[in-house]
Amino acid sequence: MSGALFRSDWRNIRRYAVPARMVAECAEARQRGDWRAACEAARIDVDIDPDLLVEAPVAHLAPDLLRWHLPRVLHGSTEFAARRLHLLVPDSPVGPDTVLLTVRSADSAHGSQRLRLGAVRGAAVLLDGPAAPFPAYFWDVRSIGRLPAALGSGSAASDRRAAFAAAGFEFTAGQDDKWRSADRNRVLTPLDPWRLAHDTRWLAARLGERAWTVSDNSYWQPNAFRYLTVFVDGDTTRVSWTTTEGRPCIPIDLVCYSADQELIRQGQLAPGALHPLVRDVLYPDAPAEPFVPTDGEVVRVRCNGVWHAVEARLGRLDPLAHTLDERRRERALQAFGGATGGCFAVERMWYGGLGRLPRRLREYRAGLWQRLIHGGTRTLCELLDAGLDPYLRDGTGGTLIHRIAAFDHREMLPRLLAAGVGLDTVDKEGYTALHRTVQQLGPADVIMTLVDAGADLSIRNRDGETVLDHVRKAFRYGDRLRPDLRAALVHLREQAP
Repeated sequence: MSGALFRSDWRNIRRYAVPARMVAECAEARQRGDWRAACEAARIDVDIDPDLLVEAPVAHLAPDLLRWHLPRVLHGSTEFAARRLHLLVPDSPVGPDTVLLTVRSADSAHGSQRLRLGAVRGAAVLLDGPAAPFPAYFWDVRSIGRLPAALGSGSAASDRRAAFAAAGFEFTAGQDDKWRSADRNRVLTPLDPWRLAHDTRWLAARLGERAWTVSDNSYWQPNAFRYLTVFVDGDTTRVSWTTTEGRPCIPIDLVCYSADQELIRQGQLAPGALHPLVRDVLYPDAPAEPFVPTDGEVVRVRCNGVWHAVEARLGRLDPLAHTLDERRRERALQAFGGATGGCFAVERMWYGGLGRLPRRLREYRAGLWQRLIHGGTRTLCELLDAGLDPYLRDGTGGTLIHRIAAFDHREMLPRLLAAGVGLDTVDKEGYTALHRTVQQLGPADVIMTLVDAGADLSIRNRDGETVLDHVRKAFRYGDRLRPDLRAALVHLREQAP
C-alpha cells in the first residue's frame, strides 16, 4: 500500500482527491476561525455531541489536511475504504476524560467520499474497539512540523530484517523462519520500519500503550505469518511475530513508505503540488504548482484511410471531421446493427460500446470522473450547468446514475432523469444502477430511492442474474449485513412481482 507499489493510484489521488479549490476554501475558513465552514469545504459532515463539542480540539483541525493523509483503497481506486474509523490522537497525553475527535468513512464502497467527524471521551474506541490511530501531524495545524520526522526513511530496502535493525528494532529470538517467510512472500514490502518505529513510540507516549499490532488481513499472505507486534519499552523497541491479533492495532497502510516522497522521487509529482501545509514543512522553497485539470482533449484517429481529429470536452465526444448528416446516417446504421469504424467506432465506445478507446481519451475521461467523484454534488452541478454531457459513461459503461451514490442522490437523480438518462440503462456487464448498487452492498438509502423511482427488477446481466439474485446473495452475510441495508433489501424484495 505504499507509493512504490501503487504510484498510479497515488498520482491520481494527489491530482483529484483534494482539489485546489477545497484547499483554498479550507484555508480561508481557518483564517477567520470558522472550523465548521472548513469541514463543509472539505466535504466532512459534523456529528459531535454538544456535550463533547466544548472540549473537542476542533479549532486546530485542518480538514483538508486530514483528507490529504487518510488511507485509500488503492488497487485501481482513489476512494476511501468503506467503514473505516480513525481516532485523531492529539500531540499531548491522553487521559480517560480527554475528548478526542474521530473520522469515519461511508458505509459502502464506491459511495460518497464525504466523511463524518465525531468525538468520543477517552481512547476506548481504539484500545478496545475498531478504530485506527491517526497522529496529530496528519490533521492538527499545530503539529505539522513533526511531519518530516514521521514520514520515514524513503525508498524500500530489499533486506527487510536489516531495514528493521537500522530503524532501531530488536528482534524476538527464535523467529528467523518467520522473517525468511516474510521476505520470500514480500509481505512487508510496503511497510516502512522507520515510520513504524516513530509512530509506535509517539503513540505509546501519548496513549500509554506499549504493545502495538500491525495488521491488514487483505495484505498478509497465507502460510507466512499472522501479525507483527511492536513492543515499546523506553528507548527499546522490540518486534515480534504473533499468532493472534492484539489491541491496539495499527493498519499497515498508516505506516507505509510515503506516497508523496515516492512520487516526487520518481518525478511523477512536483514538490509544489503538495498540500500547502505539507509543502511548507517538507519543501519550503518550492513554488506552488497546483494541478489544473484539462478542460478537453483532441486526438487523431484513423478513419477511412485518413487521420481525423476527435474532440472530447465536458464529457461530449465530437467527431470534428464529419457533418451532422454523416453523424445521423452512422447513428441510424448503428441502431440497425450495422458495423462502424474510425471516428464513429470511437464515438460508440465512448458511449458504452465494447472496445478500447485511444489512450488519451481514456485518460481524459478517467480524470473527468475523478473530478466528479471527489468534487461531489457541487462539482457535478457546476459542470452540468456548464454543459457536461449527462449521458457521460465511465470505463465500465456505467452512467452517472450508476455512480449516483457518490452524490446527493435525492438532488441529482431527478435532475439526471429529467435530462433523459435512463434509470435502467445497463453497463458493459449488463448491470443497471440498482443492480450494481445491490451487488456492491451499496448505501441503503440509494437502493430505496432507485426502487421507489421504478427501477426494473427483472433485467438480467451478462451472467443471467437479476437484482433479486444478488439480494439472495446479500442475505447470505447473515448478521454481518448492515441493518439499514437489510431493511432496504427487504423493501426491494417486496416490490417484486
